[in-house]
Amino acid sequence: MEEFRKKIHRELIVMRILCVLVIASLFVYKILTRDSDSYFSGVLYGVTGAMVALGIGYSVRFNMALKDDVKLKEMYIQQTDERNKQILKESARTSNTIYLFATAIAAIIAGAFSETVSMTLSIAIVIYSLIEVGVSAYYNKKI
Repeated sequence: MEEFRKKIHRELIVMRILCVLVIASLFVYKILTRDSDSYFSGVLYGVTGAMVALGIGYSVRFNMALKDDVKLKEMYIQQTDERNKQILKESARTSNTIYLFATAIAAIIAGAFSETVSMTLSIAIVIYSLIEVGVSAYYNKKI
C-alpha cells in the first residue's frame, strides 16, 4: 500500500504542476494578445477553466485519500480491481468506435455545407486512426 501511496503522491504533484502551467499559459496568452473578445478567447477560457477545475477536483480527491487510509484503500481497490479494469477497457473500445463513426458521419454531412469543416473532421479521423494504430502497436509489443 505504501507504493500506491507514493504513486498517488506523484500524481498529485503532476496534477498541481499541470494546473499551474495551464493557468500560466492563459496569463501569457492574455499578456501577448489584446483580442480578448474573440471566439478563440472564449474557447480558451472555457477549456482552461475546465482543466483547472478537473485538476483541483482530482487534487482534493488525492489529498483526501492520502490523509485517510480507508479512502486510500478504496481508491487502490478501485484502480486495481480486474472487473473495473475490464469494464473500462470494454467501454473505451465501444466509445472509441462510436466516436469514430459519429465523426465520419459528421464529416459527410458537413461536406454539404462547408468544405473546411468537412476536411477538418476528415483530418481528425485520420489523426485519430493513426494514434489508434500507434497505441495498438505499442501495446502489442509491450504485452
